[in-house]
Amino acid sequence: MSKGKISEKELVKMKNSLVKDPSFRLARNAVTRGDLQDVAMNWDRFALLDHTFSEMVSPELAATSQHQSGRCWLFAAMNLMRIPFARKYKLEKFEFSQSYLFFFDKLEKANYFLENILKTTDEAFDGRLVSHLLTDPLSDGGQWDMLVNIINKYGVVPKSIFPDSKASLNSRSINYILTLKLREWAKTLRDLKEKKASDKKLSETKDLMMNEAYRIMVTHFGQPPEKFDWEYVDKNKKFHAHRNLTPKTFFKKHVNFPLDEMVCLVDSPRKSTPYNKAYTVKYLGNVVEGQAVRYLNVKIDVMKKAAIASIKDNTPVWFGCDVGKFFHRDIGVMDTEFYEYEDLYNTRFELDKAGRMNFGESQMTHAMLFTGVNLVNGKPTRWRVENSWGKKSGDKGYFIMTDKWFDEFMFEIAIHKKYLTKKICDEYKTKPQALEPWDPLGALAY
Repeated sequence: MSKGKISEKELVKMKNSLVKDPSFRLARNAVTRGDLQDVAMNWDRFALLDHTFSEMVSPELAATSQHQSGRCWLFAAMNLMRIPFARKYKLEKFEFSQSYLFFFDKLEKANYFLENILKTTDEAFDGRLVSHLLTDPLSDGGQWDMLVNIINKYGVVPKSIFPDSKASLNSRSINYILTLKLREWAKTLRDLKEKKASDKKLSETKDLMMNEAYRIMVTHFGQPPEKFDWEYVDKNKKFHAHRNLTPKTFFKKHVNFPLDEMVCLVDSPRKSTPYNKAYTVKYLGNVVEGQAVRYLNVKIDVMKKAAIASIKDNTPVWFGCDVGKFFHRDIGVMDTEFYEYEDLYNTRFELDKAGRMNFGESQMTHAMLFTGVNLVNGKPTRWRVENSWGKKSGDKGYFIMTDKWFDEFMFEIAIHKKYLTKKICDEYKTKPQALEPWDPLGALAY
């Protein structure tokens, strides 16, 4: 190939190399007229799909749906908490209000963004840091520690108390309006700072902005409850009522999930993130002065061992992964051998996990829940996954993840410390190394 350009001679050569290749023509004919996932699907792998597992968490409740929003991390967490909650109160069906947490996460993220703008007024507005902050100031996505911040500050409520609005079912409009305002307010605050405005003036201006943000939020979501009564009928058809609750007392008295005893483990096999070290990410969070995002980087087998121990103990596991890779949404399967892309295109895909992370090909994109695992001679072969995309895909909303897929595209779990060694728990508490805001470990789950 000619230096700096594609020559006409080279184009002819490339074209002629395909003329006598029947496998190319067959692939071209199939892909130009068919869906790539169907054409490349490995029938032998499809025939092996099996939704039975040697270890299962109970009860298994109906799959939920985040609709057209990026609330997967909230759904996965609420699904994690509702299983022991349903056991405790003998419930056949139940959901916590994801919309309630979504409301306060949005509000807190708006405040967090404006505070970061004030912290970075000495940075160029078109530099990498401020440009990063401005790219997506009000993402739907989140991390485990961000969830902990919202629940600790605001509690939780049943979905019957604060149901979905149009904005929580489809967040596009609220995100558009608030992002428009936040970027406008970022310019206002930076302009005031440039004019040597006092800290008092900046604080008062930001307060006015947050009052306006709150008005916009309530317009879209409704007013979150301060007190409520929770009434329900258990699986034995017995009526119960708990009166005069607040979201925080409901969480503390009735849910009582051990948020403070959870540990976040990640698998990042890059040289820049050595194993057995704690990490955080600069400018990543939602609640000002809240709990910082923190991970302990461990090898993937450590993560698996802890997840298996939790499932065996009838406790599901919140996790984050790169869901779009080697994944069939309708069938509900994540399997590195499910598509024969290499044979179809006569090529090889050779990036390993570290390479994919370093070169922008893979990072955590979605959070779900492990509710089962199949063990053969003590080793996992496949995992049962509760998703939040409704009941139409997979096994009524439950998916299969092969263990090989776990190795390649799993990034994070949040797990109770009792399933970890003391050494791991101690390492988790060490001072974390701060990664840059654009590091792959700063990705949010949608």
